[in-house]
Amino acid sequence: MTLTRLIGDIHGAVYDCKAYAIDNFEGPTIQIGDFGIGFGQGDYWLKSVSEFHKLGGHRFIRGNHDHPALCKTMPSYIPDGTVEGDVMFIGGAWSIDNPDAPDGWLKRTENYDWWADEQCSHEQFEQMLDVYSTVKPRVMITHDCPHMIAGHMFWDTGFLKGPRYPTRTGNYLQKMFDIHQPDEWYFGHWHHTMQYKHGRTMFQCIGILDYVDVEL
Repeated sequence: MTLTRLIGDIHGAVYDCKAYAIDNFEGPTIQIGDFGIGFGQGDYWLKSVSEFHKLGGHRFIRGNHDHPALCKTMPSYIPDGTVEGDVMFIGGAWSIDNPDAPDGWLKRTENYDWWADEQCSHEQFEQMLDVYSTVKPRVMITHDCPHMIAGHMFWDTGFLKGPRYPTRTGNYLQKMFDIHQPDEWYFGHWHHTMQYKHGRTMFQCIGILDYVDVEL
């Protein structure tokens, strides 16, 4: 096993991320979505990020605030559904302020700071569900988390209030968890560092510009 640093959402703050979480760590690092790839960033920023990724040692999965197609062109991108040993990776999530959200949000512009394929499709999830059922990973690294777990961690504790919307990503991650409970499950998206154990699985949400070091 290798000690790996998992980094939460950074939303484009790549230089802060480097100074706080990467430059002081000698092992590999993985950023778990909402890096900010293509999210209204200029060409200079994207070129700098591309050069940074080419250095090796740092990789990332995509979040809902990352341009899905552009991510696939970036060095060190980990595609959705990747399995490495006993670890599985799945990116993407639903944005509550996307154009398809309930009336009153509608704050995003498609193909500028929101993308219709911000979540994996049903077909992609069905394929990943089959893989998950076969592999039964020890560790899951995802941008979002199972629907039920989000409710327990953020609504039942009073951290979040108001309506809770089922999402394709949350529902499929829930299906996976119902099939098999991994030892550890790391995710971001919810912007708050918090641990919660359910069954045999320790869930760890990693907050914005926060990190945890794990054996992978």
